[in-house]
Amino acid sequence: MNRKSFWLGCLALTLLAGSALAEVPGVDQATLAGLDKQVGTVMEGYNANNWKAFYGSGWAEQTKAIQTEQTFTTLYTNMYIKQYGTLKNRKINESKSSFGPMNAVLFYDADFSKKKGKLAVNFFKEGGKWKIQQLQVTP
Repeated sequence: MNRKSFWLGCLALTLLAGSALAEVPGVDQATLAGLDKQVGTVMEGYNANNWKAFYGSGWAEQTKAIQTEQTFTTLYTNMYIKQYGTLKNRKINESKSSFGPMNAVLFYDADFSKKKGKLAVNFFKEGGKWKIQQLQVTP
């Protein structure tokens, strides 16, 4: 390996490692990684068109009344999946995401199977833990 290849490799690794997780004001990297993983689990349920898997992890108790098959079918199956398709990948948009003491929102730039969109996930701190309050897909 020549010197130029070595430095290009180092630069690439540095850029990839730095972009793996966004810098979102108001939240530490460990919390952000945990919330991003939680969004990933929920979106696996979305991609499988499985309402129980979708609502099965990380949703706030205050949203329990809407965590139903009917709500999932109406919002996600008949609207988002029909219009956007399944999620292929997502990247946190750190300039739009924000965290406060009790509420937070993570915005993602997302690629779906049918077209690109934005994914917005609202969180609420419940019992000292961040829980999903709402998830939207927008143009």
